[in-house]
Amino acid sequence: MRIVCATDLLPKSEAAIERAGMLADEMGADVSLLHVVTPMGSERVLEQTLSTNIAQMKARARPPLWRARTAAEVAVRTGNPARLIIETLDKSKARLLVVGPHRERSLRDTVEVTIAEKVLIAKRWPLLVVRKQPRASYQRVLLALDLSEASASAIRAAESLVLAPQAEVKIVHAHETPYEGMLNSAGVDMDTMVRYAAGWEREARNAVRGLMHSESVDLERYDITVEHGRPAPAILRAIEGYRPDLIVMGTRARGRLRRALLGSVANRILHESSCDALVVPEESWAVRGVERLNGRRPQRDAEFAKRALR
Repeated sequence: MRIVCATDLLPKSEAAIERAGMLADEMGADVSLLHVVTPMGSERVLEQTLSTNIAQMKARARPPLWRARTAAEVAVRTGNPARLIIETLDKSKARLLVVGPHRERSLRDTVEVTIAEKVLIAKRWPLLVVRKQPRASYQRVLLALDLSEASASAIRAAESLVLAPQAEVKIVHAHETPYEGMLNSAGVDMDTMVRYAAGWEREARNAVRGLMHSESVDLERYDITVEHGRPAPAILRAIEGYRPDLIVMGTRARGRLRRALLGSVANRILHESSCDALVVPEESWAVRGVERLNGRRPQRDAEFAKRALR
């Protein structure tokens, strides 16, 4: 397995580099550090910039700055950052991209797509956005799950990539009781409404357990919470209450225009939460080239199976 950490060499990316090295040690994975220089100015300026950045990258990948046991490969390239990052992920057969937080965006450029979002739109690699300086493996992890294939991929990716044996893990599932407003309008008494809502909550909890039974190799470690309300506000409330080190969620990543106009749950969580976030596109952590047969999931990929047997 290979992890790629894309860095802009700014202080905000330091935590991402540290976490990439830590994950490589934990998983026995290879790790690459990538920096892309956007060509600007004269050739002489570009040459000077490249020389400086190559020296910085080499120094960052050596002790004492590099503290991981796993040696890092270093690459500095020139061109379009998003295109070159995706090209590197593809050629290296990476399974995870690690990045630092993106800059805050103004209203004017919210329709522009960040590098991280372009990677998610490609739907081939999980994305770990690192905001906090790592001290150890993730200790408190929150999985935000619906009942989609994206959430199934998120479970498999989390258990393969970031869940240490000692981690405390909670699941949050956002649930809206069907027809609740209609019952209010119809004058249904409070006791009936409470029983009705409780019944739907039980169904939602059982559905999440069914998903976990299908996808998880360690179902008993998870505590399941059902939050009432729309997904994004419910997940943000759960983050505020649980205060995890890491939030994990799946995304369908359906494209730029839809997200720009309507927003997406993953996009909102990425921009409003303060913890690290692992976002898993629905097609990024499945068995490649194999379809689901007779309703049963085929054997998972080699990395996941190897980790599950530990």
